[in-house]
Amino acid sequence: MAMALRNLLSLSLRVILGGLMVVAGVSKLLDTGAFILAIRQLGILPPSMIFPVMIAVLQSEIWLGLALAAGFRTRIVAACLAGLIVVFIIAIAIALSRGVNGDCGCFGVIGSEKIGPGLIIRDLVLFIGCLWLAFQDQHRSIDGSHEDRNNTVEYS
Repeated sequence: MAMALRNLLSLSLRVILGGLMVVAGVSKLLDTGAFILAIRQLGILPPSMIFPVMIAVLQSEIWLGLALAAGFRTRIVAACLAGLIVVFIIAIAIALSRGVNGDCGCFGVIGSEKIGPGLIIRDLVLFIGCLWLAFQDQHRSIDGSHEDRNNTVEYS
């Protein structure tokens, strides 16, 4: 029973986190101008890096979110998303330390929040969820039994 609950939690977390990342990426894609402005206002990147970073963030959020929701290479994808979220946390922390108080641009056309400590807390929750998924035991079969990890093929 505990294994079924953990599988349900894992599935739910994958779909929620993956869906959230896809929604964030697509909503920014629908208004790239506002997202570029949000990146620019952080004052962290040189102007020549703003567009490439915007493309990288959009692509990462959408593709990694889809992969996570679909359960494709869950541990690797969750670890990559955790890394992306750490970058967001660092950017928010730097902006806060510099007194920037504009919009975060987190959800593009859907809406955004003012840069503040609440964003760091929210991103820490997302980060913990990604880490939990990244460190799940993927060597269990559907019925909860351990798969044979020593099942190797020898070639003569």
